[in-house]
Amino acid sequence: MLKAKQEGQAALERARGESASLRNLANAARVLEGNPALMNLRVLQSLATAQNAGHTLVLGMPAGFVPLKNGKSAEGQSGRSTDGS
Repeated sequence: MLKAKQEGQAALERARGESASLRNLANAARVLEGNPALMNLRVLQSLATAQNAGHTLVLGMPAGFVPLKNGKSAEGQSGRSTDGS
């Protein structure tokens, strides 16, 4: 009986922790929605933390992302000129 009560209390604490975690995520989403520049600051913070710890950080990029090379898009460097020739 005592063990079942302890397990029940542990499950309740896990549920409370999960609820608090979800509340924190919802609050963070509202803050970011009001100030999108904060996401850039968070990314920079993550990069600095990963660098200082010697870790590798993998960032997902949007599907429409076009990498730049020397200030121009990589697609624009295929030899095609913009004057129609």
